[in-house]
Amino acid sequence: MNAIRRQDGFTLVELVISLFVISVIIAISIPHLKSVGEKAQTTACEGNQKLIRSQMENYYLAEHQWPNTLEALKSKNYLQTQPVCPKGGSYALSVSNDEAVVTCSKHPTSTATK
Repeated sequence: MNAIRRQDGFTLVELVISLFVISVIIAISIPHLKSVGEKAQTTACEGNQKLIRSQMENYYLAEHQWPNTLEALKSKNYLQTQPVCPKGGSYALSVSNDEAVVTCSKHPTSTATK
């Protein structure tokens, strides 16, 4: 009467192999997710720079002078709030060849254009 008992479940080897496969997938995906986040921050910063630049030009057309700071744009209601760099950088306003230039301290090589 020795009946063979069927045991349900996973063996230790199967569990170890599945954990290994999951860890490899995670190790591959984490650097990709980090680069996607950095790209999103850069894109958001470039969008902020374009917004500030266009409002600087609107300010110039209405006031016949360039704004010196973001606060000047905000106080005259050209901006509802001061845009904030996603990485915590600060924006600097300047004028070059009678054209508005906005730079970010955390994204200095940003290629934001009109």
